[in-house]
Order: sequence, then structure tokens, then C-alpha cells
Amino acid sequence: MNRRTFLKIASMGSVAFAAGCSAKTEDNLFTMVQATEDMVTGRANWYASTCRECPAGCGVLAKNREGRVIKLEGNPLHPVNRGALCMRGQAALQGVYHPDRLKQPQLKTADGWQEIPFYKAKALVVERFNAAAAKGDGQVAMLTETVGRTQLDLFTRVLAQAGGRRPVIFEPLAHEALKFAHAELGGQAQLPTLRLDQADLLVGFGADFLETWLSPVEYARKFKAMHGYQKGRKGVFLQVSPFQSLTGANADRWIACRPGSEAAVIMGLIRMVIEAPGDRKVDGKLKSTLMAVAADYPPEAIEQTSGVSPKALKIIADQLIKAKHPLVLGVGAGSDGSTATAAELAALFLNLVLDPALSLFDFSNRHRVEIADRRSAVMDFFESLQKNKVGLVFLNNVNPVFALAGGARVAKILGEKKRFVVAFDNFLNETTAEADLIIPVQMALETWNAYESNGISLSTLQPAMGRINQAPAIGDVFLALLPADKRPAENYQALVTQTVLAGTSQPTAATWLTTIQQGGRFNESPAAAKAPAIHLKAADTLKRCLASLPKPGDSFTLLAPPSIRFFDGRGANRPWLIETPDTLTQIPWQTPVLIHPQTMQAAGIQDGDRVVLKTKAGELEAPAYGYAGLFARAVMVPTGQGHTTYGRWGSGQGVNPLSLMAASLDADAGQPAFATALTSLEKGRGHTRLAITSGSRTALDRKIAPTVAMAKVGFRDAHAQEGLTMNSFPLTPPTPEGYDPKRDIYPPHDHAGYRWAMVVDMDRCIGCTACVAACYAENNIGIVGEARIIEGREMAWLQIQRYHDPADMARMTFLPMMCQHCDDAPCEAVCPVYAPHHSKEGLNNQIYNRCIGTRFCAQNCPYKVRRFNWFDWQWPAPLDMQLNPWVTVRSKGVMEKCSFCIQRIKRAHNAAKNENRAIRDGEVTPACAQTCPTGALTFGSLMDPESRVSQLIKDPRAYQVMGYLNTKPAVIYLKKVVQTV
Repeated sequence: MNRRTFLKIASMGSVAFAAGCSAKTEDNLFTMVQATEDMVTGRANWYASTCRECPAGCGVLAKNREGRVIKLEGNPLHPVNRGALCMRGQAALQGVYHPDRLKQPQLKTADGWQEIPFYKAKALVVERFNAAAAKGDGQVAMLTETVGRTQLDLFTRVLAQAGGRRPVIFEPLAHEALKFAHAELGGQAQLPTLRLDQADLLVGFGADFLETWLSPVEYARKFKAMHGYQKGRKGVFLQVSPFQSLTGANADRWIACRPGSEAAVIMGLIRMVIEAPGDRKVDGKLKSTLMAVAADYPPEAIEQTSGVSPKALKIIADQLIKAKHPLVLGVGAGSDGSTATAAELAALFLNLVLDPALSLFDFSNRHRVEIADRRSAVMDFFESLQKNKVGLVFLNNVNPVFALAGGARVAKILGEKKRFVVAFDNFLNETTAEADLIIPVQMALETWNAYESNGISLSTLQPAMGRINQAPAIGDVFLALLPADKRPAENYQALVTQTVLAGTSQPTAATWLTTIQQGGRFNESPAAAKAPAIHLKAADTLKRCLASLPKPGDSFTLLAPPSIRFFDGRGANRPWLIETPDTLTQIPWQTPVLIHPQTMQAAGIQDGDRVVLKTKAGELEAPAYGYAGLFARAVMVPTGQGHTTYGRWGSGQGVNPLSLMAASLDADAGQPAFATALTSLEKGRGHTRLAITSGSRTALDRKIAPTVAMAKVGFRDAHAQEGLTMNSFPLTPPTPEGYDPKRDIYPPHDHAGYRWAMVVDMDRCIGCTACVAACYAENNIGIVGEARIIEGREMAWLQIQRYHDPADMARMTFLPMMCQHCDDAPCEAVCPVYAPHHSKEGLNNQIYNRCIGTRFCAQNCPYKVRRFNWFDWQWPAPLDMQLNPWVTVRSKGVMEKCSFCIQRIKRAHNAAKNENRAIRDGEVTPACAQTCPTGALTFGSLMDPESRVSQLIKDPRAYQVMGYLNTKPAVIYLKKVVQTV
């Protein structure tokens, strides 16, 4: 028997054995006989669209293979995100392919939910709509998420047809206090875009602009444009807040204050800035008006109210006084309604004192979320359902039962039998569970639409994939509710086309195609709008709001800010988001109660101990986690989890702190409370093992995440000296130049053409974990779940590790850690079957077919970045449609780890070979680097002396993690630049 015959027989036996062990009796392969004209099998098509995971409306590019979208990336042409994408945007695909996504309309009957065809559901809606309209005006009402103008106008027209009012727009994070402040001071409730990139000083009071506030990807980019170290300069960022969020962790100095006292601190700053000698000119009338209000806020009184010392207050004031372009941000979410209103108004007045022209506010470019109604209007909507005996209610992709304090009352109103509730939603959740009819509709990647991301951008949406069910576009459902002669277009796609072309000078097919191809119509240089005329009567409102602030007490305050992973809770059923650890706590899956370590020590509470929180609205129990970034009398529980109905991954996971919030609203702004007084904080029974992925909270002086002081940038650090000790080791590039016969036994590797490497600028990493989600999406990484995480079996190829400064636990450094692709890789030498392989281009490849699972490599890896696969992954349909066909789905028993997205390198090789050239610098971008909002990751070849990585490793800040081990990593970090303020 020759070798070829043996291999044929062996392979046939393997296939037969696998088929015999399979639960499926038949597998068929199909080919697309009639493919679309723009599809080439094996080649990806890209479709420009818009992310709708939050109101920011970032531009996305959807990568389509054979009719299915396998990856989302940011659209570099879109002015909001310019090619970057947050972790929630990366996980949007999991909503499309979610196995719990409803496939058919659900009609509630006495026996439970009954599936009905779409045509019957649409006919039932038309019947109910006509019947309600026939009873008179006000019989039809609608609550919707933030939508584009095209869709909103259609909703309004349909409701008007039945004599109803316009739809009420519900956003759990509607920024009511900030809009009210602008309305009082400038006469218009608006949310202008901020020019963070043009500031040299930011002072924030809790606005989490790197997480959930207004437009996080946009503001992350702008923040690092001013705060990232460049050419010897770096802006300053100070934050005063009761809780150190991820945004606060990126501040040069974080100062804790008592919850609800932010407005008092701002008033003290107004007084100090106005009284400071210097050239700053403050309008006489504005000066006298504000001094009359600020006179009651000397530093000593502020310390008593807020806990902020006069010394700390003076530091902030001095920075504001000397800055040329300062910008003050308000409180954002995570505060009480009444105190937020006072703080936002005070912050705007302080900006006015610092810059009378408000030049860092772009009033011509406003965020779309400003159209959201005040929370008071949302609550009035539900009250009016009973008062006006509304017969038909439409709900469009909203979940008020979960997201509202007092959601049980909303559920009761919606569940009453005297009205018919239609929910347009793709998931069964707390609100749709109370509906009478649930109609799944096309999601953002499946439909035609238009969305105004901001005041100067019209973003477009288009079907980027084949249909996985027969769900209609919600626009077509509503068009069918109008008489044929009153419909603005034949179908919703035609209506979107009309809208898009209406604002163009040449409304042609070519214009339409160009707009769709680039993802919208963008005007990045609009005519600048002047700052609004200032109404000094707003000072009277400010004085009244300040007078009504609660007096400081000894009770604990519960804070419930939104989560960077789950936003307002809508992302809590996406497994990538659940499995990705929270950056600050390093805990996935669970919702811990964050308590100050001093409070825990006094109460005898340890990490993982169950604690019971009680307020006047209710109580909850969850595991505790000690966190120093809190005011001593504050307790924090992030919102997003705690769903009772949200599918297999969302239901019963974590807790919902909004259930402890008071349903009362601020009388001025209609702002809800995201903070409330605790009536009791007690240690409960039992202990929960936290699913924590980190080890020590500090680096234990192991030179993992060293920093450099601003004054010492450019000078040789002690670690850069010759030697191989923990405190003195040089940068050793993974090239022949990094080898020295005095310390190296083995000769350098020969690399053919390329030596791939990555440079990570620690000064630009904000810890947002967008790169982690992108890595999951690109590389088919499996989700292991809470129990396996506790066992230490997480599979993430990339982690954002956070390290506290032992001298100041409120100061943190974030370090993206992946396979270091060492030139002297410890893993390669110990594998008995040579599965870790050093490629000719310097990559540390992992040959899955060769791996026998000894795990010697993981034991020998000092960076602990290799993952052993314990499972044969199950991808419940249709979630398997998201798998990247260019990446092998690994099987049980093999090691896996970061490959620098080698599939992208190979595609670049093919393109370069076909064009008879070398791969250009920047042509290969791994998924992590592509999505990073701040540009912290740079990839390229060290064999190209002109490449960006070759230039960056010459930076005096360049170092290698634990470089004293002499493994010569190809991931080279630039130290974070810290400045003492």
C-alpha cells in the first residue's frame, strides 16, 4: 500500500467515524446557483450602514460573506466615529443572529403566546388601528426609541391619521437636566457637540463621555486628541464625582465628593475664578449676578457640604484660571434628578465665565438624542393611557418596564385588558411580555433607513445581508396603516430614497448610489452657529435649585450609573458583552455592589460576601466588591443587568438597581433619579465567588505597566540601562539588532520580508474594551459562561488589564495584553510536538492540528495569554452564521491565542502578490487596532525602517512587559505619561 492510498482510506474512516458519532443523520452541502451580481464566493463585500445600538449613530461597514454579515467595523468616512467602534457596536451582530430572536409574530391568548404569520399580524394591526380611529381622537398612542426624521415623520403622520398626538420618544438616558440648563441659559433645549479636542483643560463632574454620555466613540477620539501625549504637550483632565467611573479613571486627578454636592463645588469654583486677579474679563452684569449666588459658597462651606478640601478646590480653580481653553462638563447620569439640574446649570455658568463666547460648544452640530422627551413626559404618557382610555398602543423597541423606576406600575398599565398593545421588537423582554401582540421587525443591518447622527450628518442604513426571517420593515407596516392615496411613497425604501435625495442639489440615481456607498451625507464644515443669547434670569433658577439641594447626612447613597457594556440594559443579552470583564472590577457576568474598602472593613464584609441594600422603594442582594474609587458614604451598582425576561443569557443574570430608585422626578427638568439614599446596608447570608479575571490589583513592581512623569519624558529610565534585572533592562527588539552575545545564547531568527509587531501606546488606551469585543468577533472565540470563568477557563485572546498605583489607588493604568509573539518564545521550546511555531515573518503561530493539549506552553508563558480549549463549542442557530469563515473554529483539547489576525495578513499577502509588490505599511490592521477609538494600537513590520512601528519603538517611552525575561516580545508598549496636578 502506498502513502497516498493509506491517506485516502484513513480520511474516509475518519469521516465515517465522525458521521456515526453525530446526532444528525444527514448533512448536505449546497452551492448558490444564482448568486447576487455583486457576490464572488470567498470574497467579502462591504456595505456601509449605521449602528443603532445607542442614539449616537456611528457609521459602520458590514463585512458580508455569501449573504451573511460576519463582522462590523467603523466607517472611516463617518464624522462621528471615523472608523472606530465601541464594544456595543461590535456586538450588534449578536442581536441579529441571536438564537432567542423572535422569528414570527407572537399573539397573546388565554393559553399563552401563539405564533401567527406576518400577514395575519399586519392585518390585525390594520384592523385594530381602524377600529381605534373610528372611536374618535386620542385613541392611538405610541412610545418609540430615538429614530431618524424619516421614520419619526411617518409615525407622526400615521398617528395624526387616527387623531392621535405625535409619538413620545423614550430614552432611559435622555440628558434632561443638561437640556433644561441650555434652555434656561440660552433659550433652547439642545445638546450641542463639544469640541473636546480643542480644549487644553477638562474639568468633569461625572459626565462619563468615554462610556455612555452622548457620543462615547466620538468623545474618546477627541479626548485623546487633547489628552494624549504628543510633542512634549498633554492636556489636563480633572474629575470631581462621587464615583470614579472609567472616565474618571482616565483623569489626571480624581477627587471624591459627596453625592449630590457637585453643584456646590461648581459654585465655589465660579466664585474663585471671578475673584482671581488677572486678565480674564467677566461681563459686569454676569459677574454681579453670579457673585450674588456664589457668595454662600466659600471653600470652608464647600468642604463641609461636599468633602472636597479647600486645597483640592484651589488646585482646580488654579488650573481653570491659567488654562487658555478650559471646558467644564456636568454630571451626566448616575446622580439624583434635582441635584443634576443644579449642577448642569452651574457648569454652564462656569463655562460662560471662562469663555463668554462658548467657543468649545458647537451649536450648529447637535446630538440626535436631544429629541428624546423628558422623563416627565414619558410618565405622563403612561398616565394618559388610563386617563384618556387609549385603545391602541404602539411600542417601538423600548423597554420602560425595566428601565424606569417604578416599572411595575408601567407593566400593570400595559397589561390591562382594556387596551391593545402592539410591540415592535425582536425579543421577549419585560415590556413586550405585557403586550398583546409582538411583531418582529427588520433590524438595522436588514433594512433601509436614514438617521441624523447629529445636526450635520445624514447617515443611511441599507440591507447588508440576506434575510434570516420574513420580518418586515417597521416603516412598511406603518405605511400600510395610511389610506393608499395618503401614503407618501409606495414602500419605505422609496420614502427613504426621497428623504436622502431631498437635501441634494442633484437628486439622481448616481447621487443616491454615492450616498449609500459612503454611508450617508456628511458636512464636516457647516456654517458656524453663534452662541445663543444668554438669559441671566437663569441665575434665579440656579439659586432656587441650589436652595432645594438636600443637606449632607450620614446615610449611605446608592448610585446606579449606566454600564459601558450594557448601556441602559439593552445590551444585556449579548454574550460578548456579558463575557467581557468590566474594566474597573475585572468581573464579567455578575453585578457586584461596589463599596469603599473602609466601609467594608468596618462592617466585616469581604469581596464576594452577600450584602443587602434597602431603600424606600425596595431591596436587593448582591455580592460585594471593594473599590477605592468611591466617596466613603457612597455605594455603586451599575445598571444594565437584572432582567427577569430577556433570553437565555440576559434573564436572571445580575441585579437591577433601578428597582431601588424613587419614581419621583425633578420638578424643573423632569430628570429621573439615578441615586437615592439607602435606608440600610447590611451584610447578608452566604458568599458568592466572584467571576474575576484579574490577579493582584497592583503590578507588584514587576514592570508590567510602568509610567513616566511628564517632566521625565525623553530621559533614560533606570529600566533602559544595560543589564537583565527587574530594574534595569534594555529594549530588545525582536530583530537581529535586539540580540547581544553577552546575554543571548541562541542566534537571532531569520525573517523573510516582514517582522510583524505591534506598538501599544499606554497613554492613549482608555480601557474601553472595544478591542476585546472585536477580537471575539473576528476570531470565533467561544463564550464559556460564569461557572467556567470562576474556574479560570476564560478564552479571551485579548484582555484589558488594569493596575492601580500602590501610592494612589485612585490612579490606574490600562494595559491591553495579548500574545506577545516573542522572538525567544518560552512556549516554543517546551512543546513536545512543536505546535507553537515561529514563522518566517516572526509570528508565534499555533498549529492546531499538531497540538495534543499538554499545556506545557501555557505553563511556560510568563504573560499567561495562552488559552486551553476545554470545550467543543456549540453555536445555537442562527448564531453560527456569524462565524468568520477565514478563521478555524477550534476543537476541544488544543491551545489557542492571539495570532495578530493572521488571516488578514494572508489576505494582504495575496493582494500584494497579485499586484507584484510588497505589503504597504498600514495595509494590515488587526481587528483590535481597527476598532480602537483612540488609536492606541499600531501594527506593522519592523523590517520596514519607515513603518510606523519602526518609528514608534524609537520613542524613549518604549518598553517591553517584563523585558528582563529577555523573551524579546514583538508587542512593544509606550509608557503612560502621568502628570501631577
